[in-house]
Amino acid sequence: MTQQIRPGRPIWLELNAQRVQAGIAFYETVFGWWSRPLHVPPWGAMPNIVNRKRLFGNQFMAMGSFAAPRWNLWFSGDLEKAEKAIIAGGGDVGQGIHRLGDLGLLLNALDNRGYPFALIALDQDVPAHDQYGDPCMAEFWGPGAIDAADFYAAALDLQAVPTDTGIMLRDRSTPRLFLRNSDVDIHPPRWIPYFRSSSVGGDTERARRAGGIIQVHPEVIPHMGELVVMSDPAGAFFGLVDTNVS
Repeated sequence: MTQQIRPGRPIWLELNAQRVQAGIAFYETVFGWWSRPLHVPPWGAMPNIVNRKRLFGNQFMAMGSFAAPRWNLWFSGDLEKAEKAIIAGGGDVGQGIHRLGDLGLLLNALDNRGYPFALIALDQDVPAHDQYGDPCMAEFWGPGAIDAADFYAAALDLQAVPTDTGIMLRDRSTPRLFLRNSDVDIHPPRWIPYFRSSSVGGDTERARRAGGIIQVHPEVIPHMGELVVMSDPAGAFFGLVDTNVS
């Protein structure tokens, strides 16, 4: 175990949905995730998400106007460096770097188009490498995504690499973010997480049998891997990626 230093990793997630328990049961079937309570002052105990021994997220049963099913993501990075880059790039850092209970330091921000994203420095140790079922990459779904490539490259200290279908942002040779060259009709625009797969075809079929729906059929993007985008039974979008296929 080692404290996360490498930037751009989606290291903390929250499944936000009315049918959050159905969503979590789905991922337990697909990846073998399990849950345990996490104490986060001042909210008390929250059901969290564990893959093998790695704690990486929590569940939130959304109600009312917050009920649009989605995964919320927090990226790793140097928060002080990111804060300066966000301001320089025309974004907004709100209240700035602040503590979130016993979880860690948080930076909530808006990019230069007004879309929200966040970084976190967790108090807990994070494995140096992502394993099967771990969040390992993210994609922004919304209009004009590739227009923000330079902003996110600076904010998250990543390298922008053009592909035939969009722009990949990577840490050294590791893909971390994908900005797709299309105007996806999804409201509100949001980030979706990709979970590491050992077989996109096999995992897609297992997810489909468990109630998942294919949204973007499997494709291979050079130097990024084979990937597919699906939605879970709670309605939240997610992806599977095998970076060993290129």
